[in-house]
Amino acid sequence: MDHTLEPDEKEILRIMSNLPEFSWLNGAAPAKARHEINTKVADVLREYYFENTRGASTGWTGKFRAAGISEDDGKAAISCARRLGISIA
Repeated sequence: MDHTLEPDEKEILRIMSNLPEFSWLNGAAPAKARHEINTKVADVLREYYFENTRGASTGWTGKFRAAGISEDDGKAAISCARRLGISIA
């Protein structure tokens, strides 16, 4: 198994580690970070996407703003996840 992260994984970590829920991801082992991206981070990005496209009330848009994550950063994280094969919608 490859022990380095893909550029898209690194970008997701750069963005999502601004959230208190994922701040521990900075410096996490690649395998642990990859697992977190494919499970919990993917779930958050999915909920964020639904909130911004379908009007679902998940609270993630407010949490992203409070953590200094812009709408463009959110879109970038979603794009990275999709390139990694993670289903968002």
